[in-house]
Amino acid sequence: MTSALDAAEARLATLERDANRAWWAMACDATDAHSDAAEAASAALEHALADPALAAAAVPADDAPLERRRAEVLRLMTAGRRRPPALIDRIVRLETELMGIHSRYRAADGDRELDAAAVDRVLQTSTDVAERERVWTSARGVGAEAAGPLRELVRLRNEAARALGHRDHYAMSLALDELDEARLYGLLDALEARLAGAWAAERGRIAAERRRALGLPDDAPLMPWHLVDPFGQEAPSVGPDPLEPVIGQVDALAASCAYFADLGQPMEGVVDRSDVLPRPGKDQHAFMMHVDRTGDVRTLLNLTPTVRWLETTLHELGHAAYEVALDPALPWLLRDPAHTLVTEAIAMLHGRRGRDAAFLERYAGVPADVARDPANAATLRRGLLILAAWVPVMVRFERALYADPDQDLDGVWWDLVERHQGIGRPPAPPADAWASKIHLAVAPVYYQNYLLGEILASQIQAWTMRETGAASPARDPGRVGPLIAERLLRPGASVRWDRLVEQATGAPLGVDAFVRDAAA
Repeated sequence: MTSALDAAEARLATLERDANRAWWAMACDATDAHSDAAEAASAALEHALADPALAAAAVPADDAPLERRRAEVLRLMTAGRRRPPALIDRIVRLETELMGIHSRYRAADGDRELDAAAVDRVLQTSTDVAERERVWTSARGVGAEAAGPLRELVRLRNEAARALGHRDHYAMSLALDELDEARLYGLLDALEARLAGAWAAERGRIAAERRRALGLPDDAPLMPWHLVDPFGQEAPSVGPDPLEPVIGQVDALAASCAYFADLGQPMEGVVDRSDVLPRPGKDQHAFMMHVDRTGDVRTLLNLTPTVRWLETTLHELGHAAYEVALDPALPWLLRDPAHTLVTEAIAMLHGRRGRDAAFLERYAGVPADVARDPANAATLRRGLLILAAWVPVMVRFERALYADPDQDLDGVWWDLVERHQGIGRPPAPPADAWASKIHLAVAPVYYQNYLLGEILASQIQAWTMRETGAASPARDPGRVGPLIAERLLRPGASVRWDRLVEQATGAPLGVDAFVRDAAA
């Protein structure tokens, strides 16, 4: 006999699949027609989630743990979606508009149009400081176009959340994502304190290296365009990058697929469904999508022969590996990762292989002396410290954004950048540069999961090393892959994330392993 919960699942499964297909088409080719289709499909899903009948179905048919969890997941999905139809349509329209703005925007330098890869090349290789400043300023220029609709979107999200009794959309999102706001900020504060000395020393080394690389005076302040990406979130290599001379010969996709195959998670079907090369009109970022929760897993990439895209390919296929490993017998509502931070942890665990000697030698075909160069491990550690400084900028900014979207957000942004990242505020910063971060528009209240994911990735690596003796999954993939899949991935959302982490790794989520990895 079909229960109300069964019927709700079937209804949502069709609508989510259709919305995912439409968003995939728009990401691959941001035409007006694809944008309109994505908006319509997303609106249909959001209207369904706002339907009181769907929320009423969040009642278990019996007292079995799996049934209770299925009902709880539906409750969490619908609790923040009870909004008037007109408000849903306005929110979805703005989200779709902002996705299109970011997909179509290209930086410029004179008469040169620069996609994201070209911007990266300038910031990674140019020693012309004036060129770097021009390109950085233009790359952040999308913020001026996005800020108006984004502020309005924040107001509408807050209107919906406050009507449901929440302080704002930020507080509601954390609560419905099974994250305690006070515990999250306590963890951020504790991590900042424990890494303060290591980060101050590393920040000083980065500044000295960048000044030398760009021929700047020893006392020159570190400005955003002196770094190697638009947000200062990527790690400059510690000294000359040992991978730079050989990365052009590495087939990132083939190396990654061979690695995942040895982990017991072949990726050929995923790659066949994916879109991996850059072109005009295509989203310049990277993501994984499980279209239907029944195996249509795919990734969007913009591959170029760089270390960053090797790491990104491993990261996105890590997300895919989680989806492929989900128990297909689980109900649709539970055939999903336990939490965003858990899937980010898996993606980040695998993304770290881009600087891992075992992976580089065994799968990427990098010469042993290059793969084992100490600069690779040092650059990985530097990246963890940079992430631990960068994510609090986004997390604290987003809380401020939802607290008051009409305040001086430029001031809030640069105050946080100076405090946490130690990057100077430009004398004349581009207006609304904060709005150039696409996550604020299309992945709200998400960014904390990147840092929580890295924290959990370190905890997973420490656990699998205790169990297998392998310091890296690439050293013993035949044992590490099945261990992670069985204990952490296969259960999907059938167990609340914090209990699953403790059951799998033997301890609640904590920062000890991450601090050891970052401050070694």
